[in-house]
Amino acid sequence: MLEKILNSMLHGNTKTKIFLWSVFILGVSAVFLLMAGIILGVPYLGMGGVLVGFAGLILSQSVSLKDLNRGKKAKKQKTPKEKEKAEGSSDKKEKKEKGQSAPEEKTRKEREREKSQYLSSLNAKKVKKMMKEHQVNQVHVKVMIDSYPAKKIEQAPAFMWRTDEMLHFLILTGQAEEFEVPLADIQGILLVKNVPADKEKDYQLFKYSSFISKMFQPYLPAYSEGTKSGELEVRKNTFRIEPGIYLTNSSVANLRKVLLPGVAFLVDDKVIASKRFNEYFKELYRYSLLCKNMVITLDEYREQIKKTLDALLEAPIGGNEFANTIYDLNKYRLITKNDVVLYTQKYRELNM
Repeated sequence: MLEKILNSMLHGNTKTKIFLWSVFILGVSAVFLLMAGIILGVPYLGMGGVLVGFAGLILSQSVSLKDLNRGKKAKKQKTPKEKEKAEGSSDKKEKKEKGQSAPEEKTRKEREREKSQYLSSLNAKKVKKMMKEHQVNQVHVKVMIDSYPAKKIEQAPAFMWRTDEMLHFLILTGQAEEFEVPLADIQGILLVKNVPADKEKDYQLFKYSSFISKMFQPYLPAYSEGTKSGELEVRKNTFRIEPGIYLTNSSVANLRKVLLPGVAFLVDDKVIASKRFNEYFKELYRYSLLCKNMVITLDEYREQIKKTLDALLEAPIGGNEFANTIYDLNKYRLITKNDVVLYTQKYRELNM
């Protein structure tokens, strides 16, 4: 304890030194006066020594050494501004650390740049190795994914194949990304008509010569042009399958023939919703859309015309409905005039 007091007297802060030296001087003065009073026989000097000693005692009891040390530490505490600054610095550091552990989501331009670099780097050897690594089935098709919003994929080539219960995708973006969809979830292939497009900006990567661009150019979309309010409009048709994957119209032929031959073709528009047209008309209307979108050939469409009109001849409908159906099919250019003449004659012969 004595060592601690001496150390504080010599090395403590100003307040500590004043306090300790004051107590020390009062103590020494009290002893000196008291001794002088006794030796010299002067009562007043003795009384003065007692009073000085009493004052030193009171002073020594008023503040403890711990309080002084605590005061010293308190001086070292940060001011509110310094504390706020330190907290701000801590917050910035924490945010920085969070940023490092969870980087911000890539922008569309960054994704496009990565995709461009990746696709340009691919060649026959790399593609073959990649397909082997992902165990792409020998029976597969090439398609173009126009968009897949759930995964933020746009205008990306892909390989597709099926197993017993799954439809598999290997999509080429900034890397090869594989995922699968249960076949049970794909109840139909839905035509989505008149999607706004930009021929100049769409599918830029596939307008230049590269291994991948040559491989997937046949699956680029077909565009249609028209005017609205005096302005040129460019549109395209896409086909949607679950879970929200949109394919280019030129991709669906392979998909439908090779992988999903039994899946229904769906259209949601005013013609299909109309009660004016019967199912025979709507059936040929759907197939005409497939033909226009290059999903089936013209010969395949002609075969479907024959099947539908043969079924119409045997349908349990009256003569007026038969005539109206033939008339509407010709009016909307789903069949030719020769078809009208041929099947009208066949109907008369069957009902004479």
